[in-house]
Parts: sequence; C-alpha cells; structure tokens
Amino acid sequence: MHRFVPLLMTASAFALLGSVPAFAQEETQELSLDDAPADAPVEEAPTQPEPTAVEPEPTPTTDTSPAAPVDPAKTATDEGIDLTLQDRIKAVSRKTFLKTGRFELTPSAMMTVNDPFYRTIALGGRVAWHVNEAFALEVGGAYVPPFFIQELEPVDLVREELTLINADNDVVGLADVGVTFSPLYGKVALLGDSIIHFDGFISSGVGVTFDDGADLFHPTMNIGVGGRIFLNRWLVIRADVRDYVYPQDKGFVSTLQNLLFVGVGLGIYFPLDFDYQFEAARVNKNG
Repeated sequence: MHRFVPLLMTASAFALLGSVPAFAQEETQELSLDDAPADAPVEEAPTQPEPTAVEPEPTPTTDTSPAAPVDPAKTATDEGIDLTLQDRIKAVSRKTFLKTGRFELTPSAMMTVNDPFYRTIALGGRVAWHVNEAFALEVGGAYVPPFFIQELEPVDLVREELTLINADNDVVGLADVGVTFSPLYGKVALLGDSIIHFDGFISSGVGVTFDDGADLFHPTMNIGVGGRIFLNRWLVIRADVRDYVYPQDKGFVSTLQNLLFVGVGLGIYFPLDFDYQFEAARVNKNG
C-alpha cells in the first residue's frame, strides 16, 4: 500500500500540470476579445427608420361645378380675392360729386372790373352739358339793362380837366358758345368740422357782343378761369373770371374793346342725383 502512494501523488501532479494550459488558454481567449485590432470590422446596431408624417386624406366635397378658367391678366392677389382690374380698390377715395352726362344750369350776375370810367353789371346764365368729368360744352349769355351802367369818378375828372372822355358804345348784351376743361378737383377742411369739395376749370369760346352802336353786334372771343364749390349732390356755387375781346367802330375809329367780367352764380344739376358706375370693391361670392 505504501508503494501506491507515490504513484498516486505523481499522477495527481501530472493531472494538475495538464489543467494549467487549459485555464491559461481560456484567459487568453477572453483577453483577445477585449483587445481586438483597430482594423477589425465592428458590427453596428441596426437603426430604426424615422417615422414619416402621414398626410391626411382630402375630405371629399359635393361641389361638382367645373373649375373657373385662369385669367393670365390677374395677379396672385387678384386670384386670391377674385377681383378684376376694374374692381380693384383704389388708393384715392372716389369723388363725392359726379358731372358726367349731366346738365348744369347756372343763373349768374356779372360785373366789369377793368374799365376805369364805367362799371357794367349784367344778368345772365350758362347751360353746360358735361361730356365727362373733365370736359363740358357750354352756351352762355347776358343782358345789360341801361340803368346797370354806372359812371365812375374818373369820368367827371377827365371831362372837367381834359375835356376828353371815352366815347365807346354802351354794351347791351353778350352771347357765346364754348368748352370748359376741369383739370383740378380737391377738398379742404373748414375749421376742422366740415369738408368742402371743389373743382377748378378753364374755359374758352366764341360769340357776339351787342351794343347801342350802328353795327349792333360784333364778333367776340373770350377766355376765362373759374371754380365750383359743391354744396350737395345737385347744387353748386360757381365763380368765373372771363375776358371778352371784340372790335368796335365808332366815328370812323376802330378800337379793340376788352371787357373783363367777374361773375358769381348758383348752379343746378340735372338729373338731381347720380350713381357710381363702379364700386370700390366687390365681395367674393364664393366665400
């Protein structure tokens, strides 16, 4: 029995020595996994795809009407609000008084302001048809009663000192036909409470002048400026400064007469009311 004890111890030693390489190999394998070379491919974790937005399906409509044709003349803004070029909102506010297609009847009183010896007062009137807001055709006339011609102080002074006096014929009446052009329209605030609308015009025409001479009438041309103040939709105050020029013969002497009249009248428009042709904006009927 003592003989088998050394053998048993020797076999145990060889078994122990044989197991050491196996443990060393296992440690070597574990270390090699941690210290892998840099150029070795590394497996990446699979990435999940990002979620995509799901577009909502359009709600079906019951409108079966055909689509309106696209007008190439419309801008993007016009397409959005369905306005044509004529319906577009204007930057300037519309006029409060329209004259196009209306008749203007203006009784007036006139007085000369350029004769140093006589002051002539005439009663007359004008009738105008307004072709549009700028142009109008006019017919006018005036009558000068005999007692409406007033002698001024220079007449007596010249008669006494120089024995000389203007011997022109006395005016009896005037008549003319012409055209007016109104390039100016505006408004002004009066004392901050009310707004007055007005326009300005120039005028020109031809006609005749009647006097108490032998020739009775003389061809005449006139030119003038004026303005209107609009009181309401059919009533205006009108003022004119008009110069009448005509030849006159008396006692074998020919002279060129020049009468500058200032007139004021009250104009009435017919018809008494008016309508605007285009509105400033139109509501989209399709919403």
